[in-house]
Amino acid sequence: MFKLDTSGNETLLYIFADSPDGASPQAGLVIDKAGNIYGTTTTGGSSFLYGTVFKLDTSNNETVLHSFTNTPDGAGPLAGLIMDKAGNLYGTTKAGGSSSHGTVFKLTP
Repeated sequence: MFKLDTSGNETLLYIFADSPDGASPQAGLVIDKAGNIYGTTTTGGSSFLYGTVFKLDTSNNETVLHSFTNTPDGAGPLAGLIMDKAGNLYGTTKAGGSSSHGTVFKLTP
């Protein structure tokens, strides 16, 4: 994960290691009022395969909020997260769940 300043200078924020923190982040990110960054990885996590929802705090410390397991919670989140005013995170997975066709999920703060 990286950031670019207005001059185009890049700063490396975090490098994913596959397990347990996830791999292959592809979607957009959400930033809360405190400056914490939230996102998803499409693979990796505690199962090595199904992806994660993560938080990167303002000191660039990464925390896995959820590691997907395929059934029943889904696998491979590709789209970005959205956050409501209460700090709940919502997203989708492309696969897994009870029908193997994906899920809609909610994570509470």
